[in-house]
Amino acid sequence: MCEYYHIVPWYNSEEWHNAYSAIYSENVNKQDALNLLVLWKARCPSLPSGIESTLSLLQVHVQDSNSNDDVANDQILRLAYSSAVMRFVNHMLDSETAKGASLYQAARNLGVPDWVIDLRHDTAHSNHLPSITLLRNACEISLEWLKRNYWDKHKEYIKDYTSGQKDTENNDENRINALIYFYSCLSICKHCKIKKLSDIPDVSMQESIVSDARDLLGILIDLSNVKTVSVGSLVNIMDVHAKKFLKAKDTVLFVNKALLGDESLFLSLDLVDFLSKNEFKKNKLSRRYVHCFEVLLTFLHTNDLLVEFMLALIEMTQNCDCNVKSLLAALWVSEILASLKKSKQFLAKTYRMDSDGSSNKKKDLKQMYFHWFPNEKATGLVLDLYKAVPIKITDINFWQPIISTYNPYLTYFVNDLLVLVEPEIPREVSGKICKLAKLISTPDKFPVQFSPAKIYTVTDLKAADDFDISDVPLLKDNTESSIGAGTVEYITGIWKIASRKSWSSCPIGLIPCQQENVGVDMN
Repeated sequence: MCEYYHIVPWYNSEEWHNAYSAIYSENVNKQDALNLLVLWKARCPSLPSGIESTLSLLQVHVQDSNSNDDVANDQILRLAYSSAVMRFVNHMLDSETAKGASLYQAARNLGVPDWVIDLRHDTAHSNHLPSITLLRNACEISLEWLKRNYWDKHKEYIKDYTSGQKDTENNDENRINALIYFYSCLSICKHCKIKKLSDIPDVSMQESIVSDARDLLGILIDLSNVKTVSVGSLVNIMDVHAKKFLKAKDTVLFVNKALLGDESLFLSLDLVDFLSKNEFKKNKLSRRYVHCFEVLLTFLHTNDLLVEFMLALIEMTQNCDCNVKSLLAALWVSEILASLKKSKQFLAKTYRMDSDGSSNKKKDLKQMYFHWFPNEKATGLVLDLYKAVPIKITDINFWQPIISTYNPYLTYFVNDLLVLVEPEIPREVSGKICKLAKLISTPDKFPVQFSPAKIYTVTDLKAADDFDISDVPLLKDNTESSIGAGTVEYITGIWKIASRKSWSSCPIGLIPCQQENVGVDMN
């Protein structure tokens, strides 16, 4: 598969950092910085908005520094400053005004002073240009704003990349982190019925999605106008091209780490509280919360990452330090397994209907699914309907170590995993397993029905003062037991002496005297 590139005007990362230092270092000639930006403009006529605005402001700043103080020149400078400030406002506030905000609202949201907007209006509509002093101050403030909001934010990400080189482990992990966050955001947007990127109310999320889309998709999509880019189109493009990001050696590790890390949206307790109301406190995930991650989980299912992800969730539930996230992980395992059960039933039905020439289009499959499972449209999680249930999940040997390991949260999903096993487990057996899991996880709810037996100690063995162990005849393995021969039993309090005949020949769990059907036991 071919690689995708961003065309940038700087020769390498060193040149970019040189430009940054030249623009914002006090002891460096700004003419050098301007010359470098003009060179970038020649290499790439369509510069990023942040660099374009910096170039306009820097040009007039350098011109002002080299000019003479005469009236004619003052007028030219005011025109130049006014034009540069206007371009800065138009370029950098466009993302906010595109959503319907006024320039003043956009300025407040992005931290630009209101009076800079006033200068822009005076430039465009007034018969008199602002004073040169005010325009110089606006230029300095605008350049400082660009430093904080454009140059500083990009500084840590500017690195060299050679065409055809293999990504390092860190690069692989960073790209997968970006991919998972991108899918999580798109999944939430799709559930919230947000159609266009410009409709996303959270500014930081919108900018993050646009930035990740540029990094991940490159020239595959035009992001110059967010009003024309739909969330659905991004999901469809990523579904086609996502596999190229999943070829790293430790892909599974990176994906699970990104999904289950502290910064992940998937296990965000704040998001759970916001969407679940009081349902999560009742050990139940709300439908709103579950549906927020349907696109993300479908992506995992399609790309054979779902089983390993469930194992990572189960591992969280086996943590001895019981916490809210462990419960959340257990409830997610239950949701995913329940969905796979429905998928299994659906695929079995569609297999029988193949001879009818039914449509296999994604939209038609979903309509058919909801026709057979009408309740799922409002409540259930629907994964990839083209994908069969992973064979591992239907194998009892795969689940046996998980079922047999102590887990206080096993009861939340044990029934869901048992119903997927093939061949089908008898209901009586699965019922006992579920009851055992519940007993282990909630022992306080199962009071003991009888008084516990006495626990005997060495003190009990020494209770008979007149008993001397030397008085007991030692029997060889090939000698008939005196107890078996009907002789007197040697007893000391609650202890009885057992035969020493052929211990090695006894079945596990028996002692020689029990094997000989003699009613003498050793406690």
